Amino acid sequence: MTVGNYIKGKFNLWSVELSDDFIALELARVNIDSASEMDSATNVDEFFYNVIPDLILIPSNVSEGGFSLSYDKNAMTSYYKMLCTKLGKPNLLSQNTIKDITSKW
Repeated sequence: MTVGNYIKGKFNLWSVELSDDFIALELARVNIDSASEMDSATNVDEFFYNVIPDLILIPSNVSEGGFSLSYDKNAMTSYYKMLCTKLGKPNLLSQNTIKDITSKW
């Protein structure tokens, strides 16, 4: 199985389809060839860390005419959070909130 096919299979779990060109370009950013064989030494975590925030921003449900497309945004977000912890990188999806502390003055 190639790295590109592995990534397509992983995204199919979330009902997301990515083009071969998109996968190849994003893999090139992390110095991995999409046509290389997937093995235990191949680490695609950086690829998913870079790509998932962009995918989270697109609508999770799209329907037009008789065609409907949806994907599991919650599962993808959970996987991304796990990757952030595993890689020791910041969660780019977390939102900082402003808290009202005027009652403490």
